[in-house]
Amino acid sequence: MSYSIPDTVTTKGPFQPMRFEATVEECIVTHGEIPKDLSGGIYRTGPCWKRPTKQGTTPLLAMDGMVQGLVFENGRADFRNRWVRTPKYVLEEKYGRGMFDYSDGGFGDYRDYGYGEVVRTTENAHTPQGTASINIFPFAGELIVSGELGAPPQVIDPITLETKGIVDWAPALSRGPHEPVCFGDGTFCAHPKWDEATGILYGWSYSDTAPYVSMKYVHPDGTVESRDLWDAPYNTVAHDIWLTPEWVVMPFQPFIIDLKRNSKGYAVFGWEPELPITIALIPRHNLQGEIRWIQTDLPAQYVMHTMTANVKGDQLILDAPIFNTPPFPMEQEFNEGDQAALFFSNAASYLGRWTVNLTTGDTKAEQLSELPSEICKVDQRFYGKGHRYGFQIGGQPKKRGMRMDSLIRNDVDKVSEQVYQIRGQGELAAVLEASFAPRTTSAPEGDGYIIVPVSWWGEHRGEFQIFDTDDITAGPICKIELPFHMGWTPHGHWMDFR
Repeated sequence: MSYSIPDTVTTKGPFQPMRFEATVEECIVTHGEIPKDLSGGIYRTGPCWKRPTKQGTTPLLAMDGMVQGLVFENGRADFRNRWVRTPKYVLEEKYGRGMFDYSDGGFGDYRDYGYGEVVRTTENAHTPQGTASINIFPFAGELIVSGELGAPPQVIDPITLETKGIVDWAPALSRGPHEPVCFGDGTFCAHPKWDEATGILYGWSYSDTAPYVSMKYVHPDGTVESRDLWDAPYNTVAHDIWLTPEWVVMPFQPFIIDLKRNSKGYAVFGWEPELPITIALIPRHNLQGEIRWIQTDLPAQYVMHTMTANVKGDQLILDAPIFNTPPFPMEQEFNEGDQAALFFSNAASYLGRWTVNLTTGDTKAEQLSELPSEICKVDQRFYGKGHRYGFQIGGQPKKRGMRMDSLIRNDVDKVSEQVYQIRGQGELAAVLEASFAPRTTSAPEGDGYIIVPVSWWGEHRGEFQIFDTDDITAGPICKIELPFHMGWTPHGHWMDFR
């Protein structure tokens, strides 16, 4: 069947779908040169509209995932993008139409996420409904792409970007908010962390029913340690964590998920600011050991993505962009019939710090910057070891949200920042999450390159800008151009080939 692209907030501007698979060998360099010591790839994934849902709507999180990869070797860069061939994708390719009817796919307004329950039919009875559109990360020599909810993660070939299938360890995963429909139909988080030395991947599954979180420590050989957190206080959206030498630090925040909200006329996500922020300190080296639960007196805040975690004496210092309310449309600000305001057009966050006194359990919050910012990255070689440097995308306040136009390098020891503006006022572009690549495999923490994807959607072209971390204010040392619109992607990672 053929369709016209709907005129909706999820299919225009930076969210214009890139509906074709492309291979661009020896990409054109329009400025500078590619560092010859870069050997590896920057990989990203995001939702891309391929066809309408069965209801004819365009929920962003029901869209199929498309992965992108820019691979570097000896001063050359090759680009590819490919659809992630999840069970949902394969089923809909077979029938040539949308095969799922969502409980949050027919409101026709901000409540349509595509994360709700689906109507099961003979054709889709045993097909997980999820996509693979949130994050992609390296693990055990492979790339893993995850949609967080609705389906198990998939394995992606780092060179061809072809889908190799569901991860072998899927049967050890726990269910998410949806009832499993086949063997291995578990879920896995979008933002795991890992230990570069041992290769252990620290992840979890989460749900809207108890146990709200199930920890999953995945070893390189595919064995999985599991623990259900029956003491978890409530059904938080467990999107990200911090990692320290001793703990997985998981925040339970009053941004909640509850599929039953759809039947009451609400979105699956809710904001219940009366719930206390609770921090779980989960042992890294003995998953079955004692978990310390710290119920804080922090104000109602929301950390969507974590940045740095450091332990200094009896102080646990957690840095991240902090929102006063989540950047998602909910009933407090939106009415029936209102279209969604997506992400950073909906709320602003500022780099902040939660400090936990490990002796007393006392906590405090403070703001570290006057510059709105989010989508942060660190040197992933140092996950769990402490970080001094972080990298973010930020900009200026804009209405109730923020205009993301600049690369930021944060020094959390000095509480200082370097800023370089990539997108000028009035330019139609999306400056996307950066990825850090070390100068060498043994380089000090934060020493290397930061690679920033830029979708110049007003000009129907894409670009990757490479900065030297020594001084990002000097501007990019290299610009690599794609001769077509580059689809929107929320997250990705660097995979080193050295």
